[in-house]
Amino acid sequence: ALAGGALAVVAWRSRPRPRLAVDRGGLAVLLGVGLVAAVLYFPGFSYGVGKDPGAYVSHAIAIARTGSTSYQDPVLDRSRVPEVEVTREDPVGRFPAIWIKDRATQRVVLQFYHLWPVLLASAFQAGGYTGLVSLTPACGLLAVLLLILAVRRAFGLLAGATAGLLLAVNMLEVWHARYPSTEIFAQLLVSGALLGVVVALRTGWRPAAGAAGVLLGLAYLTRADALLLLLLACGVGCVLIATGRFDARAGWFAAGLAITLPYGFFQAYVLARRYTLVNDIPDFPVVAALIAGTLAAAMLLRRVAPALGRWVLRLLEERRVQLRAGAVVVGVAALLLVLGLLRPWLSDPVYGVFNGRRVRTYDEASMIRLSWFFTVPGLGLGLGGLALTALRRWRAAAWTLVLPAVCLLPVYAYRAEIASRLLWWTRRFVPVIVPGLIVLVAVALAAGLGFAAWSGRRRWLVRAGAALAMAALLAVFAGQSLALRGHQEHGGSFETVRRIAGAAGDRQGVFLWQQGSGGLYEISYLLGGPVWLQQGQISALLPRRPSPDYVRSFVRGFPGQPVFLVTAGHAAPRDYAGLGLRGVDQITYVMPVWEETYETRPSSALGVPLRFSIWRVEGGER
Repeated sequence: ALAGGALAVVAWRSRPRPRLAVDRGGLAVLLGVGLVAAVLYFPGFSYGVGKDPGAYVSHAIAIARTGSTSYQDPVLDRSRVPEVEVTREDPVGRFPAIWIKDRATQRVVLQFYHLWPVLLASAFQAGGYTGLVSLTPACGLLAVLLLILAVRRAFGLLAGATAGLLLAVNMLEVWHARYPSTEIFAQLLVSGALLGVVVALRTGWRPAAGAAGVLLGLAYLTRADALLLLLLACGVGCVLIATGRFDARAGWFAAGLAITLPYGFFQAYVLARRYTLVNDIPDFPVVAALIAGTLAAAMLLRRVAPALGRWVLRLLEERRVQLRAGAVVVGVAALLLVLGLLRPWLSDPVYGVFNGRRVRTYDEASMIRLSWFFTVPGLGLGLGGLALTALRRWRAAAWTLVLPAVCLLPVYAYRAEIASRLLWWTRRFVPVIVPGLIVLVAVALAAGLGFAAWSGRRRWLVRAGAALAMAALLAVFAGQSLALRGHQEHGGSFETVRRIAGAAGDRQGVFLWQQGSGGLYEISYLLGGPVWLQQGQISALLPRRPSPDYVRSFVRGFPGQPVFLVTAGHAAPRDYAGLGLRGVDQITYVMPVWEETYETRPSSALGVPLRFSIWRVEGGER
């Protein structure tokens, strides 16, 4: 907020300011596409438990309740409980995504970067549960509108309208615009940054570049892999330095980025260091050396051989060189696309290690899986859009929108570095690659729809073909997305969490969770953390081997507070019969879940029954 306010004041006083004009066509496109997106995106999923989104939501409610991103955990007090159980996957995991930060001071933290849960917390404070679940759709809607504005300036209104409509109805966009994880918020920030760069390039307005730098820095505060975008921006900046094109706009971008980048590094390598390194992000000395070394090389080249940089720049401005370089870019992209689509037949299945287990990653099928949401002809149109960008006279604004996706798609297609189940796997592609591919497809379609090189029948054949291709893509995208319209992922989870916590009445209870055999729908991993963070109760895992003495340590450690066991099924747990258990509640929660597949596109919902009981310990002291 402080950075934004300061930037607004400087921008208002900056001269010259670009002239504003009413763009009725652009406003009509924004309104029409915005209505389509709003119908598909709202309401967001009432997602309160499980996986990363459940952790983000629980973290957000806890931030709103306590005012802090870390918490004191009384269970870690050894004078109360000699030893507390941790998750099977992680020796410091109290529950999934809840990590023990410091046993001595009894502090726990959520494993993720905290900008997104803090924003969710603000939405929860402002609008309760409605505000909480509406934030992600609002971010998705704004991300689509920003993309329209950027494409409209770089490629024209027709391309902007086409890109906006295709993105708005694509299933990946619709799903993640309702799914309270970081991806769609990151897409919003990246799209805003790209728009700022395009505006600065087209108008010369330097504050737009400064805003772009701030937004890119915020993206790094949201997701660890935004470091790739930072390195890409650093590389472009070094090229500008070496060629003598680092002007005031580039300086404003660097200044905007510098506002948040120090804190971004502090969060990545101090506050959330373990999470950063677990995600295979290089350590800070490596990143700093890479950035500093590249910058030093660019400055040295500029100082020692300034003529070389100018010569390279003049060479790249020649039409002949652009055609040849563009042909190389398109040829490499076409080769990679073909290899990606054929990769399942060219290589053996790829395996990786997740949570200590060797599992199939399906990395060899990345492009095939992506084609389920874009279609193979859609990917071909994307290649055509790249050809139109690379083989025409080069424009910086056009490459600004194309380059991030072109650079990052091969990286994620080769190794996604995420669990392979769909739609979970698709998260990696949402912030940059999904909108980038849509832009390329829109460029190709807009070129066909506006084709005027030939007269007569040939021109109308091209236009008719482009219109047919666009209609077909819209039909496929909308057909996939409309199935989600009536789905409410994990609907009823907030009510279930409140019902469990209600067993303690108006007191703070202690809930001990029986661990099962593992899996996505284990009740202890789904519900234990949310009951703690969302409702302010105390939660802990029971040992895998039943231990009545472990339960008694909680009864003694929290005198006067009700202690409960939460166990799978509705039968009393025989191993704890000596504790004088009294049944408090029996719950059957049928959790709506969109199917998660591996070898086909997920296309329907199912209900996962969760049956469990709550038992009050009435005879635990001894």
